Amino acid sequence: MAAAAGAGLGILGTIGSTAGQVMASDVQAKALNAEGRSVAAQAVFDETQQRRKNALMLGEANATGAGAGVDISSGSPLLHELDRIKQSEIEALNIRRSGQNVVAAKQFEARMVRRQIPFQIMGGVAQSGSILSTYAEGGVRASGR
Repeated sequence: MAAAAGAGLGILGTIGSTAGQVMASDVQAKALNAEGRSVAAQAVFDETQQRRKNALMLGEANATGAGAGVDISSGSPLLHELDRIKQSEIEALNIRRSGQNVVAAKQFEARMVRRQIPFQIMGGVAQSGSILSTYAEGGVRASGR
């Protein structure tokens, strides 16, 4: 009778442990997804700020050139402005892509954590089966078979 109670408590402990591992994995995956959303939002903000900063810089360069009496509507100043605009957009897109890379990595981590859950459950079931077989062997020995 005591052996049966011990086996039952062992199985309950295994179930509790397995459930805890599954919940911890689920919470970890949710945290990774939330972190990914946060990174995405920050990347959008940084991209917007970069574009704003570049627009202010271009406006200042135009004002400086025009104030100096340089015709900014053609020739070399126009080509410089076009180059600055292109480079500014490349910088903004680089910020976006960096954010997307981090988000993709966080989503991948979350998927890998979630894929562990079935194996954690199988491990708990196997451990419970081991406890039951140990109990069954003890019962066979006790009965003298």
